[in-house]
Parts: sequence; C-alpha cells; structure tokens
Amino acid sequence: MFLIYDAINSRTQIWACREDHGHGPVWSFVVYGLTRSGDPRNCPSLAMACELVGADPRPILRTAPFLSQEKGASR
Repeated sequence: MFLIYDAINSRTQIWACREDHGHGPVWSFVVYGLTRSGDPRNCPSLAMACELVGADPRPILRTAPFLSQEKGASR
C-alpha cells in the first residue's frame, strides 16, 4: 500500500493498493477518515476516491503517473 493523499488538518487519507490478477496488475484505492467509526471505503478508481474526499486527482497523477487507469500507463 502507498499513501498518495493526506489532507492537511484532517484525518482523511487515500491509499493505493496494487493487486495482481489474471490479466495483470490492478490498482484499488482505500479512503480512510470519512466515517466516524473509521471504516475505510474501497474505490475502484482514483477519480472516485478523490471525489469522496474533495481532492483534485491531477497533482497525484503528475507525481505518480503509474496510477492512471489508461492502457499503457501502468508500468
């Protein structure tokens, strides 16, 4: 797991997880700090995770372009 977003003055974080399935690596994104109970939310895309926390995914993708879901970009 890689920490890819940590909100300032907040407990909200986005973590990226890489799993290898039958057709190659798949990224999933786990959002912490949204619920009072502390339960994480799993998201299939970076855009969905960023939407939950109100963050812009573009700075994350500039720093870590391998997180892109586009073909040929995940090396």
